[in-house]
Amino acid sequence: MGAISTAPEGTDVDVSLRAIFRGRRGRLLGALLFTEFGAAVHSIAYSSVLPLASAELDGSALYGAVLTAGAFTTILVLAAGPDRFARIGPVWTLAVGTVLFLAGVALAVAAQDMLWILVGMVLRGLAAGLLAGLGLTAIGALFEDALRPRVMGLFAVMWLLPSLAGPALNAAVAVAAGWRAAMAWPAVVVLVGRLLVGRDAAMIPWRGASVERPDLGNVVALLLGLVLAATAPAASSGWGVPMLVAGLAVATAASLRVLRVQVSAQPVRFLTTASFFGLCLAFFGGSGIVSLAVVDGLGNGVVASNVAVGAGLLAWAVTGTRSPRLDDRVGDSAVLGLVVLCVALLACSLTLTPLLPSPTALPVLVAAWSLAGLGMGVAYPRISSQAMDDLATERVPAAATAVAFAETSGTAVGSLLGGGTYSLASAHAVAPGTSIGWAYLLLTGAGVAALLVCVRRRRAPAPRPGASA
Repeated sequence: MGAISTAPEGTDVDVSLRAIFRGRRGRLLGALLFTEFGAAVHSIAYSSVLPLASAELDGSALYGAVLTAGAFTTILVLAAGPDRFARIGPVWTLAVGTVLFLAGVALAVAAQDMLWILVGMVLRGLAAGLLAGLGLTAIGALFEDALRPRVMGLFAVMWLLPSLAGPALNAAVAVAAGWRAAMAWPAVVVLVGRLLVGRDAAMIPWRGASVERPDLGNVVALLLGLVLAATAPAASSGWGVPMLVAGLAVATAASLRVLRVQVSAQPVRFLTTASFFGLCLAFFGGSGIVSLAVVDGLGNGVVASNVAVGAGLLAWAVTGTRSPRLDDRVGDSAVLGLVVLCVALLACSLTLTPLLPSPTALPVLVAAWSLAGLGMGVAYPRISSQAMDDLATERVPAAATAVAFAETSGTAVGSLLGGGTYSLASAHAVAPGTSIGWAYLLLTGAGVAALLVCVRRRRAPAPRPGASA
């Protein structure tokens, strides 16, 4: 049985917002978007008040582990575990994921020492891994190929308001009621969203879902590579660089092997998810060091940092809802978006060199990061959607899991590439501006690699509509 996401050839599909939100599937999409908004509020709340919790609980020794624990467990579940839950259906998957999420929040709010928050982050990571593919499966199976890129673009908008206003709001809550309240209240928003999703979750095609299980060796190699890269900056002199390079190389290779298994080695779909992995690596790696570039690299304050970060998010959100229309003009907006992102990352690198005088560097960096957000807004919805084009219904969960895994793993590798380069260079007394410039240059290379994979994907044979892989 073919997926209902494929329209007959030559048929014009209404891609208006009215068509997207029409009927029961539109109500489900609205619930998924509200849940994404809640997840954004919750994630930003944690990042805003975690330093306060660490100070009160004397948890500095576990701070780094808390930051990475959720991502590690999410990657583990996406790489090795979703097939175990595909059999229980979307409603029970949603229920189990929500219970794990709430348990993780409860442990953090009631924490008597930092270990409680660490365990809570592990539970939240497990929940995220279980649920990451659920929403993508709904989008892949219930929306036509022509509609899906615009649907994917809507999710970026859900992060805009929380990213711009969330830190200040949560700081105010923390001052008025303490960090525990600041961690607790966003969970209510998430819970409401999950309940709304549960109302229509049964319509998500799930029966007969087939999700391949990667070789355990690839999963272990991926996690070991990430650990090796994460610990490289703390290594003794002479070992840091080879540890970082080896860790990132192993993690990248293992991630690509996992993706190949998840899409059943179908060439065009593997190349699509591989280019998506590279896109997320380049953009989120750069996003993680924008504040460092503004504050440490250029010597500006927190206000300027927030302006730069917000400019990129705003450009992504605005562009993401409109980019599908570009395909009619440029043929493949994914390639255009990656080109724009690479140019933007290179420009970010140049702002941290003596080529630009100090008064000019900041506005150029803000403009460059806005350009990066524009490139991401153009490329992200298109590539993530293409991974699920022309699929039989039973194969959508596998492709959705691959998309979620590519984003999570790519983000982790990119964060370690950007942040690890900065940390290593700083440990060797390299000036902050120089080290951050190097990091952006390396991320530009990663973006170029993703672009080359994306171009190669265009030349690969197109999958047959309704293909089983």
